[in-house]
Amino acid sequence: MTLCTAWIRQANDTEELIFATDSCLTGGEKWKHGIKLFELPRKDCLLSFAGSTMRAYPLVLNLVSAIHFDDYLQSPFAKLNEVLVYISDLFTELVKKIISEIPNEDINDLRGGAKFLFGGWDWEKGSFRVWKLHYSSEVEGFIFDELNGNLSKKRFYTFLGDPSPEIGEEAFKAYKKMVYDEDKQDDPIDMEPLKILRDFSLNKDIREVDGSLQIAKIYKSNRTEFFGVYWASSKGKPCFQGREYNEVNKPLVRYFNPDTFEIIESDLPARLANITEEIYQDNCEFIQECFDESGFLKDSLSEKAKHELRLIFKDVAYRQFLCRLEAEQRLLDEGEEA
Repeated sequence: MTLCTAWIRQANDTEELIFATDSCLTGGEKWKHGIKLFELPRKDCLLSFAGSTMRAYPLVLNLVSAIHFDDYLQSPFAKLNEVLVYISDLFTELVKKIISEIPNEDINDLRGGAKFLFGGWDWEKGSFRVWKLHYSSEVEGFIFDELNGNLSKKRFYTFLGDPSPEIGEEAFKAYKKMVYDEDKQDDPIDMEPLKILRDFSLNKDIREVDGSLQIAKIYKSNRTEFFGVYWASSKGKPCFQGREYNEVNKPLVRYFNPDTFEIIESDLPARLANITEEIYQDNCEFIQECFDESGFLKDSLSEKAKHELRLIFKDVAYRQFLCRLEAEQRLLDEGEEA
């Protein structure tokens, strides 16, 4: 049971493919901390699922293991379409080995208990591509449908839900209504599909969709990035891949504010009142360039500059910590001598 989405975000004069899903697993029980968005051993594609966890997890784990030990599929020479065909063939091979132990149970229902969204950056085509993988009783195997093959369309988004097709259809309707109400029919897609997923996950009347959001991006540079999210609001706790953390032990990834879906720069100070060489030493000039004349962090900073700032602040904090320890030790030594 789930709702997952994928879309091509068009912002800042570039494009990126985003996958997202909720974290709810059901099946005689309900658990809001299940991983449902997967990074494969190659870094240019993602996989998510909707449907039976009992069916999906063995397939995904077999796939991850198989690619991990396949040098060609891991290599940058393997085409995205070759990976897709491999997934389809592997899933078909695996589900055909399922043996039903319940009399009169439809074997095709067992085999087709889960469906998948797969997509990534196709270096051969020079474009993002997304497919739906699902079981077909007619061919007794997994087949795939490309969801964004129509190149005449400038916008792409999709939803995949379970129970099917109700959840997915409701998500499509909600998305179209939101875009119409906000008069964005002709605008590039930003984070609108993620807002629909958030609203469904927070809706207590929808049992099958619940838990914090799992979010990842694929860039044209053939790499993926996974994100955390504060849940269930910006005042909530940091969550990553369905699991709740605190500010001390949270993974070192970037986190979304679920109210605005902007990145929360919680680990950088919004303002510095005292930028001196005594504190920042050789990095003083760089720090001054990152903050404006009033001491506020500049909005235009690159991710590289933000990364350098984090390293500098950690170094400064550690040096100040050592200085405090030395001062405390001197006081203790002086007390013992007295």
